[in-house]
Amino acid sequence: MVMNTNPHNEPKPFGENVTWQLGYFHECMSGFEHQVAAHLMAEGMVEESLILTRVIHNRYHASKRNPFNEIECSDHYARAMASYGTFISACGFDHHGPRGYIKFSPAWSAEDFKAPFTSASGWGSYRQKKIGAKQVHTINLKYGRLQLGELAFSNMGFGAMKSVSVMLGSQNIPVELKHKGSELLVKCYKKVTVNTNESLNITFS
Repeated sequence: MVMNTNPHNEPKPFGENVTWQLGYFHECMSGFEHQVAAHLMAEGMVEESLILTRVIHNRYHASKRNPFNEIECSDHYARAMASYGTFISACGFDHHGPRGYIKFSPAWSAEDFKAPFTSASGWGSYRQKKIGAKQVHTINLKYGRLQLGELAFSNMGFGAMKSVSVMLGSQNIPVELKHKGSELLVKCYKKVTVNTNESLNITFS
């Protein structure tokens, strides 16, 4: 991608051979490219975001160079970490630790989706799967603890989900189901804590 703006219609907006701008127009700046990809994903332009991400990945392919070093201004330049924004948007992930809020709304493959996640005080994996008229969501914590009071998911079907069951292992968690457009909101009457190697299973029907 080429970044350029010329609001005053200058005759040589790219600079000249003797000016400082020229160096920037010959430089790959993957951090900015990843930011654009993340924004595309957040705006629902999934295919465009994936194309841009794939092109960046191919530029640093392992057959050409170190794939973990997206060189920009120098080696291991931190701005390339903007790629994480694309991943977060692709997962439709939102989390607020103190509130105990978590949300997943994958941008693609929603009927059979799995991805890792990090929370305020732990990390693990998330899985959602549509099984007939039901949809099952599983939060599996691999490390730390996760305190939850409100969870949000997307309705994967065309009909309204009328009931929800939330289980922490064999323990039934009392909750209230609310609808907000195509979003399913699950509110716990009392905050629940998921600890290391525990799974929270949410089933809508």
